Amino acid sequence: MQNAFIRTLALALMVAGPALAEGVPAGYPADYAAKLKAARAEGSLLIYSNMGDDNWRPVIAAFEAAFPGITVENLEMGPAEVFSRYRAETATGIASADLMVAGSVVDWIHASDEGMLSDYTSVEAGHLPGWSHALPGVYTFSADPMVTIFNTVLVPEDLRADTMEGYFANITAHPEVFDGKVGSYDGRYAFGGSINYAFVRKHGDAAWTWFEAAGPLTRPGGGAGGMIEKTLTGELTSAFFVSGASLFPKLTGATAQMISWTFPKDGTPVFLRGMGIAAKAGHPAAAEVFLDFLLSEAGQKAIAEGGLTAYRPGVIAEGETRYSLDEVIAAIGGAENMILIDYDRAMLADEASFTARWAAAFKM
Repeated sequence: MQNAFIRTLALALMVAGPALAEGVPAGYPADYAAKLKAARAEGSLLIYSNMGDDNWRPVIAAFEAAFPGITVENLEMGPAEVFSRYRAETATGIASADLMVAGSVVDWIHASDEGMLSDYTSVEAGHLPGWSHALPGVYTFSADPMVTIFNTVLVPEDLRADTMEGYFANITAHPEVFDGKVGSYDGRYAFGGSINYAFVRKHGDAAWTWFEAAGPLTRPGGGAGGMIEKTLTGELTSAFFVSGASLFPKLTGATAQMISWTFPKDGTPVFLRGMGIAAKAGHPAAAEVFLDFLLSEAGQKAIAEGGLTAYRPGVIAEGETRYSLDEVIAAIGGAENMILIDYDRAMLADEASFTARWAAAFKM
């Protein structure tokens, strides 16, 4: 009896051996082994993204450890350049990106409409929120919250509101603290415009009332790094809609003492950083394996380790300055208080009128 069991076990291991050797993740279909074989034959893939080495290092290290034989290279560039460079290179027959990752809502809508992307269905799709795959060929890489920040020396604790309604009320009621010393993104440009548009979509006329009252006292413009630095030095006393992904890694030492921050409980904007496999990818199998990894539990944990926000349900980021979307939702009292900055086509149709009204409210 014992010998028969050993023979049966040995036979089972022989049958399973090739799949195990290919490293097919648990729960993936058996035919995924063929995709892995093709990906290893391709051997590499190239990413165009608006993210730096600090963001990518833990992600690439985790992927290459899980799938040896496939190397990953990232080229960092501006979000719009991700798409313009791909268009220019493929138009002239030059090898270009296999995968694109960028925080640019409008560019992703155009890329999907133009057929620039492979409409790949990930094996991980069923584990993700429906909004994570909102357009053909476009998945969500990370879901990064926008926060409000304060200089702790210059802004009394009772004026550090944890709602946007309270925040705008304090700006207008206390010009001695806030007048000319409030920062934010410029809503006339793509990134800031998409945040403001989603915020108005959530709050309606109330948002315009707040903008028109507090807007003239603010100084929109520049990126998150500049807003954080100016808040540290006191040039600004506060800033709103600041990228949490830019802030959290800086919250150490003196910076953590000088800056207080909050997720607005009446509506925290969450920016969906998109990603997609290029339709003309030179390494399509490797790109598909990598995209599947990015959406997996292990991939999302690595994304959080790189300073961006994991959004796969159940994933909790490790470290005091790392957050998952589950943690953000818990902090603001539920998903209904999250404002997804998604691929709303109405934003394109309303762009001119919205931008004009925003500029008038902020005296820009």
